[in-house]
Amino acid sequence: MSLKKKMLNPCRKKWSPLINTMQQLTIVWDFNGTLLNDIQACLDSLNVLLRARGLHPITREYYRDHFGFPVIRFYEELGLIPVDAEDWENIGESFHMRYLFSKHLQLQPHAAETVAALHQCGIRQGVLSALEQGLLELQLEQFGLSHQMDFISGSRSYDGASKADAAAMLQLEHPVVLVGDTEHDAEVAQAQGWHCVLCSAGHQTEERLKKWQFPVIQSLAELLPLLKTQYDLK
Repeated sequence: MSLKKKMLNPCRKKWSPLINTMQQLTIVWDFNGTLLNDIQACLDSLNVLLRARGLHPITREYYRDHFGFPVIRFYEELGLIPVDAEDWENIGESFHMRYLFSKHLQLQPHAAETVAALHQCGIRQGVLSALEQGLLELQLEQFGLSHQMDFISGSRSYDGASKADAAAMLQLEHPVVLVGDTEHDAEVAQAQGWHCVLCSAGHQTEERLKKWQFPVIQSLAELLPLLKTQYDLK
């Protein structure tokens, strides 16, 4: 067999068991913290905002122990309380202007190859994110993931609100597995009757994620073997 023919079907030998068990599966990816390693970028941007308002910066450990959705509640706990809706919008825009120029934005380890393997095997996948739609599409394109996604669902604003309504609008046929890094991802999956896998490499600690009755992995390298063994998905 020629090298060209071998390259045409890269998943046939390595991932053929997945084809047999997960042909009807839909993977719903969270983006920030799950596919994208942006914790330091978020922390740095947030601390700039806190200092600008005379508030104390926080550590990475505090961030992962306390961050949650809706984001405004987390900010209010830090003393970053918007005076009105316009002020909250300005806070969001200021945060993202710093965030976008961070040197700490990169894909999580094994994210690219995991997405590629699922795509090569014909498994439907897409992104459900609280990130503003335009920015979400931009970052997916920058990191070379857009063409492998069947749908991309982001937010209409920068406010970091719940993804629950957007999840319901997707109207996905089961089985569905949401892969995320926060308790909010677990809440969304539970509300939709989806399976869920939580990755502790993101914005919340493993201890917080283990409170939910969903599998918790430490790296995306564990995802494909888990999908094969944990779920009897035909």
